[in-house]
Amino acid sequence: MRRTLACLVMLAAGCARNARPSESGTPAQAEQKVELTAPRYEHIFMLPVDRALAEATKLLKENGWVLKPMEDPKYLLTEWRSSELIGEAWGWKSGGDHIRYLVVGEPMAERQSIVRIFRMKRVSFSNDAEILYQGKTGELVWKHMEMAQFEQSFRRRGQPVTLATREQDTAPWVELDGVVQGNRDLELEHALTLRLESKPSLETLTGTLKLTRDDSFARDPSFYIKRYRKDVQAQEPCERDVAGVQSLLRPGQMVLIGEQLGTWEVPLTVGDMACEATGAGLGVTVGLAISHKEQERIDRYLSSAGTPADQDALLSGDFWRKLQQDGRGSRAVMDLIDRLRALRAAGRKVTVVAIDTDTNHGSARDARMARFVLNQRTSRPNDVFLVLAGNAHTRLVAEAAWSENFVPMSKHLLEAVPDLKVLEVGYATGRRWGCDLDPAGELECDVMGITPGPKVALAPTAPVPAIRMLPELDEDGFHGFLDVGALNVSLPAIALRGHELPERPAGSDGKPVPGPAQVVFKIASASGRTPVKEDAAPAAAPPPPAPAAAPLPAAPQSPASGPAPR
Repeated sequence: MRRTLACLVMLAAGCARNARPSESGTPAQAEQKVELTAPRYEHIFMLPVDRALAEATKLLKENGWVLKPMEDPKYLLTEWRSSELIGEAWGWKSGGDHIRYLVVGEPMAERQSIVRIFRMKRVSFSNDAEILYQGKTGELVWKHMEMAQFEQSFRRRGQPVTLATREQDTAPWVELDGVVQGNRDLELEHALTLRLESKPSLETLTGTLKLTRDDSFARDPSFYIKRYRKDVQAQEPCERDVAGVQSLLRPGQMVLIGEQLGTWEVPLTVGDMACEATGAGLGVTVGLAISHKEQERIDRYLSSAGTPADQDALLSGDFWRKLQQDGRGSRAVMDLIDRLRALRAAGRKVTVVAIDTDTNHGSARDARMARFVLNQRTSRPNDVFLVLAGNAHTRLVAEAAWSENFVPMSKHLLEAVPDLKVLEVGYATGRRWGCDLDPAGELECDVMGITPGPKVALAPTAPVPAIRMLPELDEDGFHGFLDVGALNVSLPAIALRGHELPERPAGSDGKPVPGPAQVVFKIASASGRTPVKEDAAPAAAPPPPAPAAAPLPAAPQSPASGPAPR
């Protein structure tokens, strides 16, 4: 408990939140209903199977289900629930639908797992002996006889012993009574996915965290960003147009962009927006959620040639060197700074401002972030301000689980800049780098899955990048969406490998940016040669397909009689 409290004091939680599921574990009814279809591929959670199943257990219990003890911890099984579906008809009545859930966890790797949820249904019948015969004659009524024959035929067709014993062993969850059918419960699986992959990101402040011990190691030449090799006058044309951004490109406009931390797509798109704005002759100030103590290093870097030595100097600050990287110090953010340096070297009007702090928490931290932004706006009132931060700081509706009185940065800025615009990122399911507390209360920073809630969900085929403005302020406090597509993880900038750009949708010139990222996180130790951590994701092969009719794991082969679960 003491360790958990220490972590919570050290953290400012909820910097980037998603649309959360309701208390019952299902998506909020007020939000847009997600149309669920059978998946072509299984969804792989970036969690050990026991942690994924622990959350599935909570979800079932919160919905009132009672779990039965199972010998194999990779299975969860609930008790039956029943309710009478229809009344008496044709001399018989249904005992109702009997429902239970079977959850099957499958470990894929140490931090990868698949969870399948099957909804098992059994229909039972009952006949009242007194109504099967005429009271006076004692003869059977034909309609009752027909019903009895139908019932017997129905039971014969679904003989559970036949269906459940395809091998010698019978599944432990099979009960030899009645006909049972099982199907994938896509709605409950989606609710579980939201619980596991829509958690708030934790932001770690530098003051109390462990740093890498030595910067004297030599980085491989492949580590460095290569823009410094290009001719200054030929630097950085705008690779992609951001559809809809033109309405925001006017002197003095301030745009807050609430991101999901640790991805490539959001910083890349902010760079696209800055490129278009400077190309239109406007000055641009980009605010980043980096400690203000790094401002001097950033200024020196913007005035430099961006050589490897300059990049090493930029990354020498504590913000970049802390081991507990939360996504704000990602390679994508470093690449954005380098891209803005290149635009500035080509004669564009670009400023980068570090707006975060290492000493404040909660509302005090957000108030200070707002002051950093407003101080810069006083100096450059005609600049377009693009401020990138976790979306709990940018949304105009305050909501923080850690404080009822939390006031976000956006509320302070709105008082001084009434026409500011807040954009929420629209995206499709992917992966990010982030931090969370593990079950023991230890801080864990690693590659995580991320699934959008109904409001911000974007179809993988939707046109990106694009800005969609809403007719009025959303109830969650944003004016529109910055659509970026499926998210790819961006490792911490101090990672020695794994920084290849992911393939992006083609821009106006039709040319995609090549190179899927190989996820490897490796930090140099004091000697500079021995890695203290390495975590590699599997190669970019597609996950195993989810067939339309998938049998349950072998031996036992089937959970119940009836059609195979799907």
